[in-house]
Amino acid sequence: MTDARPASADDLMHAAVQASPAGLLTAALLASGSRPDPWQLSVLASPAHRLAVVAARQVGKGSVAAARALHLAAFTPGVLVLVVSASERQARIVLDRIRAMLAHVGAAAAGAEDTQTEIRFRNDSKIIVLPASSTSLRGWTAHLLLVDEAAYVPRVSWEAIVPTTAATGGEIWCLTSAGSPSGWLYEIVTDTDVFPDWDRHLITAHDVPRIRADFLAAERRRLPRAVFQREYECEFTGAENGLFDPAAVGDAFAPEDRPGDIDLTSILLGPLEDL
Repeated sequence: MTDARPASADDLMHAAVQASPAGLLTAALLASGSRPDPWQLSVLASPAHRLAVVAARQVGKGSVAAARALHLAAFTPGVLVLVVSASERQARIVLDRIRAMLAHVGAAAAGAEDTQTEIRFRNDSKIIVLPASSTSLRGWTAHLLLVDEAAYVPRVSWEAIVPTTAATGGEIWCLTSAGSPSGWLYEIVTDTDVFPDWDRHLITAHDVPRIRADFLAAERRRLPRAVFQREYECEFTGAENGLFDPAAVGDAFAPEDRPGDIDLTSILLGPLEDL
């Protein structure tokens, strides 16, 4: 009788990467000497088909988008992940973040064709990124529509891309920093009666321990009040430094949408200091 070889840390991580986008994000961040924040794991674990994340600057929402897009395309045959960004520059940044994670999906990335606007996998799945200004937003059939910096995507672009998921029943994920108190994304975030099927997550800079308190204090002194609140506290502010009542935004997010306990990293690999 032959004893089975105990699973190594690499085996566990490989299994976690295949199992979920959260496992993929964990592997990618640990490889760079970091680790996922609790809110990132919470968002990636959401079962919702409609999800809106309003997050402060530099909290890691781009990494969440990349992990979700790559995991679906790498491990699900024949799907299209359509990523629409507010600008061409932002679209390239999202694709670069996806490329940076490719090595962590192992054999699923072998033979992938990588161009300036898309990645094609051997399993016939594709990730295509487009700026919101593109004239080619119509005509796609997407299994995941991921809208990056959604608060800055024009309504006409939003109306053009939503039907891409009609035939597939695909997911729509909108990740963004806060913008002005108007527009389609603002309506989704604040009007829970009209949009009851959306899972909303609000992540301020204060929710992320690696963003230093002294940095935020300096930014608060440097920036106009409305700008600081928009950039770091997820408050939708007007162009004339006028604030829309932040309670209207805050009330749209249930308490369980706030960052919780981190589980995945500690279960798989233990403290980061041991790396």
